[in-house]
Amino acid sequence: MSVLLSEKRNSNLKRKNIMSFRYLGNKTKLTEWIVGEILKIIPAGSSIADPMCGTASVSLALAQAGYSVTAADALAFPVIHARARLLAKQAPSFKAFGGYDKAVDWLRSIPPVEGYFFREFGDAGCPTNGRRPRLYFSASNAARIDGVREGIRDLARSGTINQLEHSLLLHSLILSTNKIANISGTYGYFLKELSRNAQRPITFESLHFEQTPGDHSVFLGPLEKHASNLSVEAVYLDPPYTKRQYAGNYHILETLAQEDEPIAEGDGGLRPWQEQASDFCYRRFAGKAFRKILEQLNVPHIFISYSQDGQVHEDELLVILNEFGKVTIQEQPYNRYRSNNKAKEGILMERLYHIERY
Repeated sequence: MSVLLSEKRNSNLKRKNIMSFRYLGNKTKLTEWIVGEILKIIPAGSSIADPMCGTASVSLALAQAGYSVTAADALAFPVIHARARLLAKQAPSFKAFGGYDKAVDWLRSIPPVEGYFFREFGDAGCPTNGRRPRLYFSASNAARIDGVREGIRDLARSGTINQLEHSLLLHSLILSTNKIANISGTYGYFLKELSRNAQRPITFESLHFEQTPGDHSVFLGPLEKHASNLSVEAVYLDPPYTKRQYAGNYHILETLAQEDEPIAEGDGGLRPWQEQASDFCYRRFAGKAFRKILEQLNVPHIFISYSQDGQVHEDELLVILNEFGKVTIQEQPYNRYRSNNKAKEGILMERLYHIERY
């Protein structure tokens, strides 16, 4: 790949990466900087893994820059995002509908159903545990979500759509649901009253498909279980850095991706999530989690995004990283993520660590 083409792709990353996600730690606004730094060390055309991919914003940006990307995550809904953003390089045929545009029309036309979401998460629901209705969604939007969920599940069970088409429909449902959720930023709890945004009817928009040049793959699973099997030239790690567990704070998106109906526990209606808890979210375990992963990874280059607000202090993290290779650090200021009005404001420093293995 020519240097000119690589530079052109890098300059277009920010413009192309326009999809919006309400997600703690989402790197969309930092992807141009992150991928630009990686390009200085690993040439476009190389293979790189993003095994804690989240919204897959960095995975997509790496793919746009010319890398072959392996994306993964321990949770199901990031994997849905990654399949849609990496594997769907053009609109699938959706033969059952006569084309992708008609599949989107189908999403828009599905009638409401008063099902699981209506009961557990709608403002007119009747939660199984007997508490008052949870105000995650308006009653009408919750019923629309139930209708779409049921329709997608029926299509998948009947074999009418393939796996990628299935993932694209779920991806659209997750994005559309996220836009009208009555939350401050995460799904740990809902707002006391339906916001103006939550009262708007759910809508489904056509997706933008990226014809990226690399050979990509996506799979589900925690990094601890597959780190030693990654056969790539570089790994990009974006571990959790706050105490908030993603499995709990994004339980509704996980339920959409898993297409199940778990017991909605407590006032917030969380799905059982403790088995998916990450050690990176606990100050007493996070340092050990870094060391464990680095011991398992057998790749020449490792890049790690980590905030100065992280559970592991910079000095402690450097001691750990220096055990595994030559470490260099790049820094970029960014605005602190605020999930509600009580959260602290201010500028934080994002650090990109590069480990060149001994």
